Amino acid sequence: MPWMPENQQSAQQHDQPESSTNRTVTRDLSNGSWETWKKTSRFIVDSYHYTNHSATDNLCRKWCNPAPLDGSAPNLVVVENDAHGRPYYKRAFNTQACEQLNAWLGGFEQILKRMTSGNFDWFLHTMLVYHTSQVIKRQGEMNKDDDSDEEEEGQE
Repeated sequence: MPWMPENQQSAQQHDQPESSTNRTVTRDLSNGSWETWKKTSRFIVDSYHYTNHSATDNLCRKWCNPAPLDGSAPNLVVVENDAHGRPYYKRAFNTQACEQLNAWLGGFEQILKRMTSGNFDWFLHTMLVYHTSQVIKRQGEMNKDDDSDEEEEGQE
């Protein structure tokens, strides 16, 4: 886990955060860097994993919560208003979409491991642009299919 300046907040999403978090905390307790990054960083898991995880694992509950309501990670939770104007809490981003993207990017792991930092950044950016365009294209196709299904039902 890279050190982050105090004016930044870091959120990393992991498939198996418990072992990763435990290893990181153990290592960083021994070298003293834990005190620096614990104020600004979290290991975020997808909401499905968090909901189904043991309620007694305090390390996971504190550092892996995708939507803490204690104000400790204001960039992960936003306040929205319902149709009646009442405020409610909402996750600021879709952790399951992150999980799916991470799984897709995992297919490029062997290529990415061997790249220089500059090539890594360029490749990752290019692949994210490509992936986003493909997702938007599929969504458009699905919307067209839904629209034509509705038109056919209206003609019957």
